[in-house]
Amino acid sequence: MKILKTVSFLTVFLLILATVISIKPAEAAAACSFSRTLDLGVDGEDVRCLQKYLNGAGFVIATTGVGSVGGETTLFRDKTKAAVVKWQTANGISPASGIFGPLSKMKYLSLNGGTTVSGVTTPTPATPTIPATSNEIATLKNQISSLTSQLAAAKTGSNSLSSEAKKAKDQIKEAINMIEDAEDEIDNSNEGADIAAAESNIDDAKEDLFDAYDAFFDDDFADAYKFAEKSFNNAEDALDDAGGETDEDEIEDFIDEVEDYIDDVDQEIKDSEDDTDEAEELLEEAEDVLEQAKDAFDDDDADEAEELAEEAKDLAKDARDAIGEENDDNEKDDAKDAIEDAEDAIDEAEDAISEAQDDGDDTDEAEDLLDEANDALDDAQEAYDDKDYEDAEDYAKDAEDLANDAIDEL
Repeated sequence: MKILKTVSFLTVFLLILATVISIKPAEAAAACSFSRTLDLGVDGEDVRCLQKYLNGAGFVIATTGVGSVGGETTLFRDKTKAAVVKWQTANGISPASGIFGPLSKMKYLSLNGGTTVSGVTTPTPATPTIPATSNEIATLKNQISSLTSQLAAAKTGSNSLSSEAKKAKDQIKEAINMIEDAEDEIDNSNEGADIAAAESNIDDAKEDLFDAYDAFFDDDFADAYKFAEKSFNNAEDALDDAGGETDEDEIEDFIDEVEDYIDDVDQEIKDSEDDTDEAEELLEEAEDVLEQAKDAFDDDDADEAEELAEEAKDLAKDARDAIGEENDDNEKDDAKDAIEDAEDAIDEAEDAISEAQDDGDDTDEAEDLLDEANDALDDAQEAYDDKDYEDAEDYAKDAEDLANDAIDEL
């Protein structure tokens, strides 16, 4: 599937799910209900209905005998697959594999004005055009968000999902976001990037994503999660191939940064003429925690590694504070680090709020907390400019805490 430059992969994917791309009038055909993927060897009445639909739409299974008009069967065999390939090619479905899967089901729905898939009655959406401006994109995303909410409500019977379904849904969203990041990196890649490998991994990621979607609407949430996780991993590999930095890369860099920070504090302790017993104890503890972070990273537990590295850095900062003699340069560095941490936290909160709004969640309280966080950050920046580094650091920490509270509120 080619991704249009004017629309993100997430938008295009949702467009496909919502069946709002290339909607055409339906030809005379059977009205079918598909609850599974149809491929060679499958047997059932849904196959017979598919054959009737293809024959009626002009993609004839056979001119005479088995599979011909009036002679449709329940067996999905080579002739049925060949007819599906022709139908997929005519309707712009890529790859035209002959497998009647999620893309084909959604296209069938769009051509037939809304029917049922896995027991879900799908509303027929209006036909939009691919947007050329940011305002049109925003409008289309709102339309898609509304439609997908209707689909979810129709499927679950309410606006809530089971814990297993929610877990699968969240993993699918993570996979989509990683695919978008990887495609952006491919578009902006440098000469050292392995674009061929990146594009191959992206293709694999998309196939896994559609398998995840198919499993989700078959109520097989465990498989949906597994396929979505596989999609995420393939997309992450694509990002790496294209020269991008994965979350694991960032955490590894952060561990190295903390190690350098600990080395700097150690040198300050050695250069100090004051009592450094407490500082030495704190720094020793920081070194131990950092080793635990490295072990966790080696064990592929990146989240634990990041938390331990943060703890190690905090301990090293406490050790620096305990030296008893802290020059202006150290205070300035601490304030700068705190401001950068606050900015990162605010960015994360803004992204989380935006995602929650797309999901239709109430974000008023979170937005109020985010406003307070931005005010605190402004105070921190003013104090920093006035060279009041201690106050700047305090304000920045307040801003970071408020941003984290905004995320927690969601």
